Amino acid sequence: MTQIKIVGDIWTGKYQPALTGNRIVDTALLTQFCAKLTAWLAQQNIKLSVKIEHEFSLSDSADDDTLYLIDSNIVAAFPKDLLRKVNYLSIKHQNFLHGDPSANYHAVSKRLKVSLKQQQ
Repeated sequence: MTQIKIVGDIWTGKYQPALTGNRIVDTALLTQFCAKLTAWLAQQNIKLSVKIEHEFSLSDSADDDTLYLIDSNIVAAFPKDLLRKVNYLSIKHQNFLHGDPSANYHAVSKRLKVSLKQQQ
């Protein structure tokens, strides 16, 4: 795993969900989420890039080196068979709205450990 991408809103394509309906507020909340997740990863001695992915598309996301943290509302809108091709964790919408990844630390840690074992 080389990076984590945060999908809380989508700016392009047919399906363009938003957190609050205001791009500036959405970006600020997702930036806060990223910053807190990055800080926690650093405390765990995990050096991964954490970025917001506003241009998310399932057809472009079948990359094994990326873990996508996707808003549960967005996950629910996509067909399950297409999601199977993506390495992702579903994140509660409220966690993005509060800019708080702490409820997901365990799941992220577990997924990263599984990924490391598979690489060895």
